[in-house]
Amino acid sequence: MTPSATSSDGGGPTPGSAQRVLAVVRRHVLAADRVIGRVVLVLACLAMAGAALSGLFQVVTRFVFQQPSTWSEVTTRTLIIWSVFLGLSAALRGGALLSVDLLYRTLARTRHLVWLQAMITLLTLLFLSIVVVAGWEIVHRVRFQTLAGLEISISWAYAAIPAGAVFGILAVIANFLDPRRGELDAQR
Repeated sequence: MTPSATSSDGGGPTPGSAQRVLAVVRRHVLAADRVIGRVVLVLACLAMAGAALSGLFQVVTRFVFQQPSTWSEVTTRTLIIWSVFLGLSAALRGGALLSVDLLYRTLARTRHLVWLQAMITLLTLLFLSIVVVAGWEIVHRVRFQTLAGLEISISWAYAAIPAGAVFGILAVIANFLDPRRGELDAQR
């Protein structure tokens, strides 16, 4: 331990050292969330744009040229799945957590609000952790199956499940450290 982090009697950390460590952790988590969150949101938007273009291509080839594409439908479906699971982290970061607005309004000006936020955060983290594990198991199980029309492993499509949940975990932690619940604040 550094001398500044111990008490004058040498018996342990100073009372403010834990707060300094938590402040550093908070700053790093929020910085990582800002960078990773933006990248993930851009990827989600690109996936949705790609799905729209692929869907348009499918419509044109099917109804204009009377020769449906073999790959565009499955590509559209896969990109929409990725867009939804990547967009999940942006929704979670924005405060779209599983909650009951009445409880938030009731506890808004009490010390119990922190406990409610902590409980919601912990339950959401538990759920997302289960999704990561179950999603990874699904990806592992289907790794030898291929997507019809693309001839690539279907696990690339299913990988959106654990990937989105991992990014969601970061977003939930960042939302707990720096809450964004503007819709409730505007209603007060």
